[in-house]
Amino acid sequence: MVSMQKILIIGSSKAQLSTTAEMITDAGYSVEQAETGTHGIALARRLNPHLVVCDWELSDCNGHHVLKQMRSDSYLVVTPFILLSSLYDHRHLRQTMQLGADDCLLQPFSDDMLIAAIAARLKNQEAISNHYLNHLRLAAENLNRLSYYDSLTKLPNHLLFAQRFNQLIKTSTQPIALFSLSLDRLRQINNILGYPAGDNLLQSASHRLQACLPANTTLARLTGNQFAIAIGNMAHLGAVRTVATELMDALSRPFSVPGHEVFLTASVGVAMYPDNSQKLSVLMRQADAALEYAKRQKSNYCQFYKSDMTVATEYQIRLETWLRYALERDEFEVYYQPQLNLRTGQIEGAEALIRWHHPQAGTISPALFIPLAEETGLIISIGQWVLETACRQARQWQDMNLGLRHMSVNLSSVQFNQGNLTQQVAKTLQASGLSPSLLELEITETSLIQDANAAVQTLNELKALGIQLAVDDFGTGYSSLSYLQNLPIDTLKIDNCFVRGVTTSPKNQIILKSAIHMGHDLGLCIIAEGVETIEEQSLLENYQCDFAQGYLIGKPMSAQHMQTYLEHRATTLVSLVS
Repeated sequence: MVSMQKILIIGSSKAQLSTTAEMITDAGYSVEQAETGTHGIALARRLNPHLVVCDWELSDCNGHHVLKQMRSDSYLVVTPFILLSSLYDHRHLRQTMQLGADDCLLQPFSDDMLIAAIAARLKNQEAISNHYLNHLRLAAENLNRLSYYDSLTKLPNHLLFAQRFNQLIKTSTQPIALFSLSLDRLRQINNILGYPAGDNLLQSASHRLQACLPANTTLARLTGNQFAIAIGNMAHLGAVRTVATELMDALSRPFSVPGHEVFLTASVGVAMYPDNSQKLSVLMRQADAALEYAKRQKSNYCQFYKSDMTVATEYQIRLETWLRYALERDEFEVYYQPQLNLRTGQIEGAEALIRWHHPQAGTISPALFIPLAEETGLIISIGQWVLETACRQARQWQDMNLGLRHMSVNLSSVQFNQGNLTQQVAKTLQASGLSPSLLELEITETSLIQDANAAVQTLNELKALGIQLAVDDFGTGYSSLSYLQNLPIDTLKIDNCFVRGVTTSPKNQIILKSAIHMGHDLGLCIIAEGVETIEEQSLLENYQCDFAQGYLIGKPMSAQHMQTYLEHRATTLVSLVS
């Protein structure tokens, strides 16, 4: 049965128009009529017909004019158009087709010829429409795949994983296990064998994971080497661990890539819904925290999330944003903690310590923002600002003759390993006018052992400037005596964990005394951190420690308070002498 498609007839002869409309209606079409070209164009724009039949001779124009108007209209540009003409002229026919007509019937023609022409043009238009619709459908399907599936493994991505996890919550009557699985050594394989081999490996690994997972499972690829897995109705943790073991075992079997046989291992972190959290975003972060713990243990290790694990939060994202603007918005301040010479009883040193005062969040602990600054590389600019500020302040106190003999500034491992550190320090000293001998740079043990040869070279370059060098937090890192003897350092700072409670801990006393004597044997100055009681200070004096730093001597304080503190001690000392 022919569908009721809409045909617009534009003609000048009312009688002929009526006859033609009746004949087309009898053929099963819906018909609209217009006597003039102007009326026909307006009607076509309003009705958007399936096809237009137009006479060549019209009372106000000709069929070519109507055709041009239709083909210039974005809605009518592809509407089938049949011209009815009495002109037997090849140029006329050619021009008609060039203007975009789909057919031209020369009079006289039979009713059957007109109906056949209409049917043919509508059929052709339907085929074209179906063709484009099919392309649109394929494009939509491809867009859906790009939006919800990983292009390499064809697994769901994080968007589809979230949808399916929410569906799993509705259907699962028991707890849901969320796995965060990472393929170890994939980066190494990419670097050695190339990314095509790594891609091949990822595809094979995804197939193995799918093969050993139960039916009620959602598997997704989140990042380069990380997968997420959600399994419902996991009543017992033992069953969860069994699944994790099966996954790791499946991935531990050899993989074949072109020209090579390679092995993978996996690390797995697990968080449980609803025991650990009822929000997927939180569960993901908890599973990732457990995964990071598993990576630090060994390969093929599964770790369940524990409440004492560090979980990334939205606050950390805000913190990073704040941190990127903190320096230019002048939110940092350098505090100074005094260092007491235990032999002379005078404050001869100060350690520069950064503080962050955020306008909304208040004071933010360095324990929170320093690791983030190192991770993001912002520590380079922040550390340089601290160095410049501390050097200017030290020069001011030097001019005031307040007794300071050195200003200590911490260097992070990121700063220490930057290529132009020596040049930056030299420029800072020159700009501030501070004597190099008054500047002491503190470097942690872990910074020095990352690349021992490069570390020695950098330290020698810094020593050539005439500055002092200290190893900070001594005893918390590798504490290897072999590396100490090769480093051009001047000072060892003993970490407060060996000082705190030393008066009641014989073991700490032995460690502390040995460290001080060892440092002296190497010709080094020794500073003990974390001194909080007079008993601890007395013990350090007995052990012949050189300097003490801690709350007993003075808390970290602003530059103004530190200056007042130094002036007060200088005045007190003068009074005692006189």
